[in-house]
Amino acid sequence: MVRVRKALIGLIAVLLAALACLAVRPAFRDPVVWTPDALYYQARLLELRGASSDEALERTFGSPLSAELRARDPHRTANPEWVAYNRPFYERRIAVPAAGAVLYPHAGDRSLLYVSLAGYVASIIALFGLLLLRFGVAVAAAVAFATIVLPPLQSHSSYPLTDSWGLTLEIAALAAAILALDRGMRWLIPWVAAIALLGITRDTTWIPIAAVAWCAFRYRSRVTGWLFGTGIAAALPSLVLFEVPVRNLLALLVNDSEPSADTSWSFIASNYPSAVLELIRANVGFLRRGEWYTAAYFVVGVLVLFLLVRRRPERLGPAGSLMRAGAVAGVLYVMAAPVFSAFRLELVLVPMAAFGLALALEVVTASVRARVPERAPPAAPQSGAVRSSPHG
Repeated sequence: MVRVRKALIGLIAVLLAALACLAVRPAFRDPVVWTPDALYYQARLLELRGASSDEALERTFGSPLSAELRARDPHRTANPEWVAYNRPFYERRIAVPAAGAVLYPHAGDRSLLYVSLAGYVASIIALFGLLLLRFGVAVAAAVAFATIVLPPLQSHSSYPLTDSWGLTLEIAALAAAILALDRGMRWLIPWVAAIALLGITRDTTWIPIAAVAWCAFRYRSRVTGWLFGTGIAAALPSLVLFEVPVRNLLALLVNDSEPSADTSWSFIASNYPSAVLELIRANVGFLRRGEWYTAAYFVVGVLVLFLLVRRRPERLGPAGSLMRAGAVAGVLYVMAAPVFSAFRLELVLVPMAAFGLALALEVVTASVRARVPERAPPAAPQSGAVRSSPHG
C-alpha cells in the first residue's frame, strides 16, 4: 500500500510539473520582457561572468536590450541617477543571477527567464510536498493545481525575476520546519540550507524565521528553539556580506518609487500612511479589473487558515501555528513595502493561503462524505430458506 501511494504521488508530481510547463509555455518562445528589476539581475549576471560594474550597467540599462522599456519609462529606467540609486537594493540577490550565469553560454539573454520559469515549476512541486505533510493526496493535488493557474504567479514567473525561486525556497523552509517539528532534529539541515539560499535570493528570509520564532515562544520546546537559533545563524551571512540601505529603500517606496533627498525616519513615518492607502486602493482596483480568482485564493485561503486551525489542534499540531504566524509575517512584509506590484509581493502568502484552502477542501469533502448514507451490506440468505426457481 505504501508503494502504491508513493507511485501515485510521483505520478501526480510529474503531472503537475507538466501542467505547470504548459501554463507558461508562451514565455518559452516569446521575446523576453524586461522590467527594471530584471535588468538589475541581468547586470549582476554579467558581473558574475567577468564584466565590470559600469560595463554591466551599460550592457543592460544602456543597450538595445532595454530600449523599449527606456522609451516607456524615461524618467526612471532611462535616468542614470535613478538607476544608480536603486542598484544597492539588488546586490544581495545573487542566487538567481549566479544560476543564470551558468546557463548563459547556452541560453544567452534568455538565461534568467529560463531560471525563473524553472522556479515556477519547482514552486508547484514544493507546495504539493508541503501540503502532503498534513493533507491527503487528493486535497494536496487539487490545491497545487489551483495554484498553477494563479494569475500573479504565472505572470511574474514569466519575467526574468527572482520571485518564483524566492517562493520555492520559502515553501521549502516551511516544509523543513514542519518536518523538524514532526520527526526531529535531522531536518534542521534542509531548514538551514533553505534559509541560507533564501537570504541570497529574496528579502523574505525573516518570514519563515518569524513563524518559527512564534512557535518557539508558544511551545518552548528544544526543536523550536533550535529552529529559531539556526535560522538566525543561516540568515546572518547574507545580511553581513551584503548591506542594504534600508532607510533609502523605505524612503523610495513611500515616495512613489522616486529617490528622496530626505531619507530620515521622520520622512518615512510621515509619508507611510498615504503610501499604504495608495497600495490598498491600487490593489482593490487591480482586483476589480477581473482578478477575482486571485482575490478568492488569497482572501479565502488566509481567512480559513485563521478560522479553522484552532478547531483542529490535534490534527494539525504545531504546523497550524507555524502557518498562521507565517501569514501574519507575510502580511507585515507586504505592508512594509507599500508599493503596488500587481500582487508580486503578495506571492509570499501563497503557502499559507494554500494551507488554508486545503483545510477548507478537507472540511467540505468530509462533510459531503458524512451526508452520503452508507450502503448496507446485502443480507445473507437464511439457513434452510427455499430459493425460488426462475421458472416460478
